[in-house]
Amino acid sequence: MKKWHITCIFTLGVIFFALPLCVQAENLLVNPSFENVDSKGWVTYGDFAYDTDTYKSGRQSGKTWAWNYGDGLFEQFVNIIPGKKYRASVYILSKTNDAIRDNTKAWIQIEWYTGNNVVVNALIKSPPLTGPNDRWELFSTPAVIVPSGAAKAKIKLIQQAPENNIEGSCFFDDANFSVIFLI
Repeated sequence: MKKWHITCIFTLGVIFFALPLCVQAENLLVNPSFENVDSKGWVTYGDFAYDTDTYKSGRQSGKTWAWNYGDGLFEQFVNIIPGKKYRASVYILSKTNDAIRDNTKAWIQIEWYTGNNVVVNALIKSPPLTGPNDRWELFSTPAVIVPSGAAKAKIKLIQQAPENNIEGSCFFDDANFSVIFLI
């Protein structure tokens, strides 16, 4: 009976130490928590604001809403190293009293570009938020290896409505884009 326990413990130990561990490096985004009101780091499009009433950390968050033409986003370019593995994530919140709805979605995505701003390949998206969640929820892209030819990534925080005149808003906070190391 003792040999069986020792064999099981030994086997579990070997399995545990043989599994690769992921370590995430420093966040490469500028102003990831939307604390700088001058839009430092982020380029914006559509309907957006820096909101001081709703935030996960710090004193404010980025807010987008669908109204009139339907889209809002925050985006920024980040220099990357080809062949490395990266992941993007952000916390998203949509409140019931002003929820995204009617096929409106919010997500984070990565696009790869050459040094001359030519798209290298298809974008990488997180699963979307499709309705109210009334709490901060983490949305992440899969960890992906940078394709050859890419020199930078564009990180986008997007709220997109399928057509005009749909209302609803969502908040983004604590965005992250970093290299993933296996140890």
